[in-house]
Amino acid sequence: MIDNHDIFALPRHFVVISTLGEMEMVCTALNTRPGSSCALVSEPDAGCFMGVAWWMALTAGAGMPAFLDCGMAAARAAEGLRAGLGGVIVEPACTQHDALAQLAGTMGATCLRGRPGAHVIAGPDAADALQRYLRSHPAG
Repeated sequence: MIDNHDIFALPRHFVVISTLGEMEMVCTALNTRPGSSCALVSEPDAGCFMGVAWWMALTAGAGMPAFLDCGMAAARAAEGLRAGLGGVIVEPACTQHDALAQLAGTMGATCLRGRPGAHVIAGPDAADALQRYLRSHPAG
């Protein structure tokens, strides 16, 4: 669940990525749809098993919001915020969420309480499915 105050500042499109190829697919899809916006989301708990440096390298120069899912790992989320990530996701049950949200606020970042609904890139026609997702959920 996303806190209500978070919803108004975020794009309507969220896409899960975990590889450079998926990152490039999102950028290509957005370039063919002028005016579209998107936010990137890591796989669930990716902050715990892939880490902050991986996400920073994967999303460097993306030019769109990118959220690293840290699950219940408040320390990993804080590490990401201190390293300059623009957004992290922590589970609703994480007791440190309020402290993380305050830390994010002081750093101009966003801390989401739970994962947003997001398109997962998969299948043999992944690029076409991504385009359909962007078309069927207008940004505005």
